[in-house]
Amino acid sequence: MTEKQRFLIYVRLGNLIASVRKRNNVGMSEAIKILLEKKIIQELEDLETGYYLEGSAYLTEIFQL
Repeated sequence: MTEKQRFLIYVRLGNLIASVRKRNNVGMSEAIKILLEKKIIQELEDLETGYYLEGSAYLTEIFQL
């Protein structure tokens, strides 16, 4: 994994955490728990899925956050 890919994953993850917090009115820990339960973090880190290249709105829709 390159530094650019790692950066993009972190950016997407941060945006998804913010989205989950806002939509579900939960704190950071609960938002991360939701993402872990849906295995989104693993999907983002799997470079073959290409999810790290997608926009946050698209990812929110796909994973039904």
